[in-house]
Amino acid sequence: MPNQESSEHDWHHLKSSAEHALGVLLSEISNHRDPQSLFEAYTYAKEVTARALQSRMLGHLPGENLKFRALHAEIQQEMLSRYQDVVPNNLLRTPYRGKTHEGLFSLLQEHLEQPVQAAMLRIVTGDNVHTERRARELRELGFDLHWQEEAEISIYELRSLDLDFDLIPSIVRNNARKSKSYSKDEKKLILKNAGIPENG
Repeated sequence: MPNQESSEHDWHHLKSSAEHALGVLLSEISNHRDPQSLFEAYTYAKEVTARALQSRMLGHLPGENLKFRALHAEIQQEMLSRYQDVVPNNLLRTPYRGKTHEGLFSLLQEHLEQPVQAAMLRIVTGDNVHTERRARELRELGFDLHWQEEAEISIYELRSLDLDFDLIPSIVRNNARKSKSYSKDEKKLILKNAGIPENG
């Protein structure tokens, strides 16, 4: 994901391209002589406009979210305090700490206790396929993020900045499942010694 400075630069560059592409699309819609030209104008305008708006969004959001980092540190510390004597350290790392998750959190934090349409989240990521899974991954960490559907539109709401530490065992379990450093039997033993159910 681009940084804030490069996003601002890209926005100014892409803004003109988006304006031109949308102008061509409007012209094709008005004339509508050749369906193929209309479809091509639409796909081009959609792509350029999406990139332009993503750049504008990322330039608007903070380049570094200190609260996001602090919450991750809280989760990490709680995991260590619970399991550092029984679980290998490489399974006690907090996942989902990259720029994509940070950008999603920043937008949700900006609209704290307010509904945010999934379409807004997709502007942040520039991804129409995996964005909602990335949002759900924030919930897996214990973020107070709620989902609902209204008129077939997915809505997300960050209701507070509190963390649910009850989800920490599932974080450790998921880390173990994804790890290639241990055999299946070793993973079972690690989870058993930690008192974490293998399934959940």
